[in-house]
Amino acid sequence: MKSLQQFLRKFASSTLISLLILCTGCTQMPFLSSSQQTTTLSMQVEATGETGVYKISGQTNLPEQTQITVQAIRALQIPGRDVQIAAERSYSILAKTQVSVEKGKWQISLNLLQPGQNGALETWQQSNQELALKFQPDNQVRFLALTDPTRSSISVQSQAQKNQATSVQFTADGKSYLQTEQWMSIEPPTAKVASQKSGTTVVKVSVQPVNKVNDVKEQIDAALPVNAFMR
Repeated sequence: MKSLQQFLRKFASSTLISLLILCTGCTQMPFLSSSQQTTTLSMQVEATGETGVYKISGQTNLPEQTQITVQAIRALQIPGRDVQIAAERSYSILAKTQVSVEKGKWQISLNLLQPGQNGALETWQQSNQELALKFQPDNQVRFLALTDPTRSSISVQSQAQKNQATSVQFTADGKSYLQTEQWMSIEPPTAKVASQKSGTTVVKVSVQPVNKVNDVKEQIDAALPVNAFMR
């Protein structure tokens, strides 16, 4: 009888331990699945119909109110230099702003042009017109959406599409951030050159017929009458 009770106690103890291990495993499963979840960040660029203004929107599974930096960049090249060398290329940030994630979506508008004396132009055209004439702008504008750098690891599913790509980038100090980009063909505006007025002075000259000139000469050469002299 005692041996039976001891057996039942051992069986109950082993069953309880097994249940505890099983329950512990169950509580850890959501944590494992969340750590393996990939982060998504999409972007779509559309023209609004207004010159220089574009609507940028996207979807993401990032937490609510996550800040996303959106900017538009145009590459500039000086003719005669190697475009394959990064140091030989210049870039101009046409517009930059931030937007918050709301219910898994985000949306913002960017104006790529700035008003000036010679019309609405891009920033690199406004800064120095003489220098701007030396640059050969790329015919495409690069739109970027970036998250703030973080120490946490980011897993993203590679979804490279035509003119669009999403990737994980790293800062110099080892932090990671999510980046999605899209290219769009946008020709830069043409600067209006102010016309300069000519400095030539126009003088009106009255021209008399030749016969009248001769008449005047004859009158001058004619002898004065006697009564024309002063007394």
